[in-house]
Amino acid sequence: HQFRFIVAAEDGIAYDDLKPLTRRLMVQMEEDLGTKLDWVAVDHFNTGHPHTHIMVRGKDDRGENLVIARDYISAGLRERAAELVSLDLGPRTDHEMEQERFTGIDRRLLQKRDNHGLVSPDGRDVFRHTLHQGRLRKLERMGLAEEVVPGRWRLDDELEATLRRLGERGDIIKTMHRELTSKGIARSAADYVVHDAEQNTEPVVGRVVARGLADEIQDRHYLIVDGLDGKSHYIDIGKGEATEPTHDGCIVRITSRNNEPRRVDRTIADIAAANGGRYNVDIHLRLDPSATERFAETHVRRLEAIRRATGGLERQPDGTWIIAPDHLDRVADYERQRARAEPVVIERLSSIPLDKQVGFDGATWLDRELVSNQPTALRDSGFGREV
Repeated sequence: HQFRFIVAAEDGIAYDDLKPLTRRLMVQMEEDLGTKLDWVAVDHFNTGHPHTHIMVRGKDDRGENLVIARDYISAGLRERAAELVSLDLGPRTDHEMEQERFTGIDRRLLQKRDNHGLVSPDGRDVFRHTLHQGRLRKLERMGLAEEVVPGRWRLDDELEATLRRLGERGDIIKTMHRELTSKGIARSAADYVVHDAEQNTEPVVGRVVARGLADEIQDRHYLIVDGLDGKSHYIDIGKGEATEPTHDGCIVRITSRNNEPRRVDRTIADIAAANGGRYNVDIHLRLDPSATERFAETHVRRLEAIRRATGGLERQPDGTWIIAPDHLDRVADYERQRARAEPVVIERLSSIPLDKQVGFDGATWLDRELVSNQPTALRDSGFGREV
């Protein structure tokens, strides 16, 4: 077996080379575990946040199975790395006090809460007291902490989740600014939109500025799209294997995936309900004489796709499907699961960049827009103005 983890210092960009930091961390890990370790590592600079992937062989220096406590990986090793970074770059305490993201100070404050959910600034030394007091005042301004009595604070129940979301959004804005600037595209931060597939139901049509990896562990990818609406959109497109390649400059339409059961699902449920919870092509054709065999087979393919993905449908040897009374609820669960991996549908409208479409010998996306009875709405700013 192996242990795999990622070390990603928030200020990793300050390091010219991450290798010395990684070697020192692994020496410290060997001291903590009391054994030499067989490990390899690789540095990545592909996400805008320099980080190191480390893989440790699951054997100690005696050839026995290496056992590492889960808490050590999730917390102890993090603290060791933070100590080394502080030695290299200096304490980040003043900077942390004003951060709009989850910090080490926040983690310590949460750990210090008493049985009533209240916390007081650490009074053991003036420096730590000032640090905690300053952070609590910042959290108060953000609406995440309340001083219920002098020196006693109640932290918001969603403090960690809220600060992590704010931190992620801040990282996304930095990524958007970096990618747009590198392509020579000037856009105001006020026109940056972080796309939410559940809330943003309107399609986004525009030019692909960049595609990148947002989360290597979960294989989550993103697109930055310069939209016809004058906005620049950051869009989580899900797992890389689930989406086709989209090169910079191509024109795309991105639509949030519909999580509701489809018409085909409702037809299957209705037919099965009228036949004791059973469905097959013959039953379908008998109940609906206007349906063709090919049409009925599309319903079977839908059932097969859901069965392969969830294992929750029963198909008998003769090809008859057993459809439960809550079939539509199960389909909705399947669609929600699928949307987590593929939150959006990407339609490539043109692989030809806009500036090359003007003189292109052949029909282009611009031509289709010019003759369309319902051309895509655009705004007189950003990419919309270019079009």
